Amino acid sequence: MSKISQLLRLYSLMGVIRYLRMRVMGKEILITGSCHCCGNCCRKINLEGVQGWLRSEKDFYTVLDEYPEYERFKITGKDEQGFLQFSCTWLTNQGLCRDHENRLALCTNFPDKTLHFCGGKLPSGCGYSIVEVRPFDKYLEDEVKGEGE
Repeated sequence: MSKISQLLRLYSLMGVIRYLRMRVMGKEILITGSCHCCGNCCRKINLEGVQGWLRSEKDFYTVLDEYPEYERFKITGKDEQGFLQFSCTWLTNQGLCRDHENRLALCTNFPDKTLHFCGGKLPSGCGYSIVEVRPFDKYLEDEVKGEGE
């Protein structure tokens, strides 16, 4: 299977285009900011399985066999990319996790850089930003080569 085919299984078409453009331009994803505890990220969640982002109920039930802790998520629909969207049943009316200290790695690691490539976006009210940047070491390499002038 080609690299492009693998990427299409994991990401949206737009995400693959973003990924390839960033590779050509020598850019990387940088996540900045902090959590505003709005709970919006818990209301529209995309989940990933072995074959990439989940697109069908069948795929979700397959993932549940391996990760029973995902039973806390309920399917709420699909996004514009065709990926299933979920809501966490552990979210309180105040927008906080009912068991914040023992939340899933998925929750602890939000936002993940792959969000940029699956066509997703940060929820409104989120204190985080996802930006494409050229890493400092690339600028340093240019300076060392004398191209930074």
